Amino acid sequence: MSDNQLFLLYDTSFDEMDAEGCPGFGYVLLFSAEDAEQFEPGENPNCAAVSMLFTDHADGSISGDLLGWAHLDADIFQQYPLGQFLTLMEQAAQVAINAYRQVGQVPDKLVAVSLPDDELLQFDVQFNDLQLTEQQTEQQLAQQLMLGRPYLDS
Repeated sequence: MSDNQLFLLYDTSFDEMDAEGCPGFGYVLLFSAEDAEQFEPGENPNCAAVSMLFTDHADGSISGDLLGWAHLDADIFQQYPLGQFLTLMEQAAQVAINAYRQVGQVPDKLVAVSLPDDELLQFDVQFNDLQLTEQQTEQQLAQQLMLGRPYLDS
């Protein structure tokens, strides 16, 4: 995987419940900071993008599904093997759902950076309007998010 950052932006237009009523959260994967800044949720992207659905199942499991590609003929898809998408999707789903479980809000943005000589990705989890209660300081929130991170071992 390249050293470039990858951007997963939350897009509620892809959200859906599964047959058991479990929530699924839609994300759009973009390949550059410029594309991420210009992205409008709910609209077809005018750049290379991949849409994904992360589902928080009733049994505690987490799944990620590829929904589709935009601009499939873009160069990035020639240099980005499908296996890397699947690895990214699996790890991003773990990060997004665990953050949601910890704070009760879906992260608006995940910025993924591949670690050198490793198959693991490092994620920066961003919330646009996270409302902390008075009892929660940012440090407590960070400690909460550090708990239950099984994706570090996967």
